Amino acid sequence: MALPDDLPTVTLTGTYTHPDGSPMKGSVSVTPTPGKVVAADSGLTIQGRAKQKIDGNGHVTLTVLATDAPGINPENFTYEVKIAFPDATGDEFTIELPADAPNVQLPAITPASPSDGDYVVITGPRGLQGERGLKGDKGDKGDQGDAGSNADAEQYTDDALAAEITRANAAYDPVGSATAARTAAINTAASDATTKANNAQAAAISAAAADATAKANAAQSAAIAAAATDATSKAAGAQSAAISAASSDAATKAGNAQAAAVSAAAGSAAALYLPKALLTVDAFMAQSGTKVFGHRGAGMVAPEHTEAAYDYAISHGIQAVELSVNVDSEGQLWCLHDLTLDRTTYNTGALNTYPSTGVAQRVLTNGRVMLGQGWTDQPMVPLRRMLDKYLGKVVLFVEPKGNDAVVPLQNLLATSYPHANQSVIWKAHVGTSFVWPKNNGFRTWCYVDDGSSNAVLDGKDSLVDYWGVSTSMSSTRRKEIVQRSGSKPVFSWPVYRRSQRAALEADGVVGLMSSDPVYVRGTTAQATSSRWDQQVKESGGTPQTDYNTDAALKFSETGGWVSVNRARGTYGLGRYCPIVPGAGGYRIQIEMKYDQINTGDLNVHGGLYFGKASDDPYEFNTINPSNGYHLILRHNGVLRLYRHVTTQTGGIQLGATDVGTDSPVAGQSMTIQVDVTPTTIEARRLGNAAWTTGPIADASYRGGYFGLSNGSITDTASRPFWRNLIITQL
Repeated sequence: MALPDDLPTVTLTGTYTHPDGSPMKGSVSVTPTPGKVVAADSGLTIQGRAKQKIDGNGHVTLTVLATDAPGINPENFTYEVKIAFPDATGDEFTIELPADAPNVQLPAITPASPSDGDYVVITGPRGLQGERGLKGDKGDKGDQGDAGSNADAEQYTDDALAAEITRANAAYDPVGSATAARTAAINTAASDATTKANNAQAAAISAAAADATAKANAAQSAAIAAAATDATSKAAGAQSAAISAASSDAATKAGNAQAAAVSAAAGSAAALYLPKALLTVDAFMAQSGTKVFGHRGAGMVAPEHTEAAYDYAISHGIQAVELSVNVDSEGQLWCLHDLTLDRTTYNTGALNTYPSTGVAQRVLTNGRVMLGQGWTDQPMVPLRRMLDKYLGKVVLFVEPKGNDAVVPLQNLLATSYPHANQSVIWKAHVGTSFVWPKNNGFRTWCYVDDGSSNAVLDGKDSLVDYWGVSTSMSSTRRKEIVQRSGSKPVFSWPVYRRSQRAALEADGVVGLMSSDPVYVRGTTAQATSSRWDQQVKESGGTPQTDYNTDAALKFSETGGWVSVNRARGTYGLGRYCPIVPGAGGYRIQIEMKYDQINTGDLNVHGGLYFGKASDDPYEFNTINPSNGYHLILRHNGVLRLYRHVTTQTGGIQLGATDVGTDSPVAGQSMTIQVDVTPTTIEARRLGNAAWTTGPIADASYRGGYFGLSNGSITDTASRPFWRNLIITQL
């Protein structure tokens, strides 16, 4: 149904082509803001949007109500215009469409650079009425119409060229690499094109004196229409209109000059064009050395997949993070690894049963359980927030974890983030489809199961840019995948130890998805004394299993004590490693206590392990992957030092006799020291000069990694507690 005849309308038209002249596909939609407009006299309510597809010739026409139509409430409203293309950047802007301008070229009102702001059509005054022409021999000459001047055409040309320069500077220079080439080319084209356009106009007027008015009007009309298009089309159209009226040779030369300018600017900047882009996938992968990505943000240092976890990693210089996403009952995407809320929040059930407002207002992550009660409960974060905050600034591995999240994610990226394929890697399991991301220009990372066959990998190979192997996969199989992948990089997950990094690099893996990326990336100690009183897990803390609450370090509510609530549990203190010795070696000093004494077996013990060359896990009375030492303090007060080796489960006692100390008292603090010199090792319990092993001659191992150990304790009620760790040089 058409609008009533008594209501003025405005017709929007436009033509959109690719650089080679082929028509573009897409649509134009117009939505009144506010969402409802009422024409009381006509009994008409106007709301929603008017939408028209661009036809097969790249042309679109859309007629809508004028924004200053009489009797309309609200008066002088505005429209939100959205121009969308499947293969190019669209535009969104707000305009007025007054009745004084019943025909509007869309390109004339479209912002030429990707900046925010409102754009309003302002109708200028009409030109003066020309004088009636003299009566000629063949009849009276008709009234002369509104006459444009050469200066008008020249001004459109100049304006168009100036707009091209502005657009190129604003849109194609995110890192400055294309500025020089673009400026030189456009300046050359501007000077040449302006001169040729002026000469061509003068030639056209001189050669066609009999109908000079008509030709000038035609040239002016063509210039005005061309100036309203994209900056490239504006200059070319204005030149073409003037030159075609004079000579084909001039038109060819001006067109060639303009094409050269556009080609130089576009060619030098095409690879970098991304609004606010600081880093693209290709630029990141071109960097030398092993790449470290944030697994679940930095999920073993901050609550996983929260804004705090992403901020931690990125603020510490990590240039790529993982965003796992799932969808709620209203189609909103949230950063979440699991399909349910059970593991990572205080809520239960599938996310897709919760409304968006409920998730935003009521669902909090429970990172305090694994990372310490010093944490404030963190809200879940919408995917849009992270895309708006970090898209283009860092590389984002985005993965839909549930099947129902796939299409919403595809639609979000295609419609709201058309340049996402420049800085987003589509991450997915080998059992899912990679057709859509590859067809839409995304790099893809396919991670495989430990048992995935070569036939399975072959079936995906043409759609995969990077392969993923797990840290649990055998070294032999990882090497096979690296070898068969050829030039395709291989990444591994989940990496939270430096020893894992060393093993993976030896296998040819070049990317590490790490839950503690700052620690894994580093090689030095970050501190020499503990601050466990903050009740927050530190970077570099390495439990026996990551993302496991039983293996996590536990913080007491008072006193700054920590413990490992796991039978024979241990906890690596990588934050303080590797220890840097002085000329005489180093000392580890720490307070220790037992809150409950195991009266049924006073031989059970806890203590420390130290002297290891790597941060691989340690467990008492077990074959361990690397050599070192361990100190034990039994519930009966016996102090001992042992050497542990990779060839046997039991330790090798250092020193001829046990060191008897007073039996521990439940809840009472004891201070232990270990001195490691270049040639000796000595352990002591402070409080009595006799409570020492004395210097024992042993220089077998001098690695700088150490940690806490529950030793032989299987009843966690009698486990040890520690506080006030201090590392000093000797």
